[in-house]
Amino acid sequence: MAGQGSETFRTMESPLETWLAGARLAEALHVVQLVKAELNRRGVVLSWSVSQVEVEDPCRAGKPRPGA
Repeated sequence: MAGQGSETFRTMESPLETWLAGARLAEALHVVQLVKAELNRRGVVLSWSVSQVEVEDPCRAGKPRPGA
């Protein structure tokens, strides 16, 4: 049965990855909260956390950093 669940998710993986690549943090957090609420309703506990780290702007990739 675990394999069946993985196959089901695999069909959503690419569209989800595409959406997340362009989503803002608040949008992604809202979706995670909705998923968590639905899983809780079904008796599944989802633990997650968010960490904000410096992410290089793709427009600046390859350009020297100030002070470098």
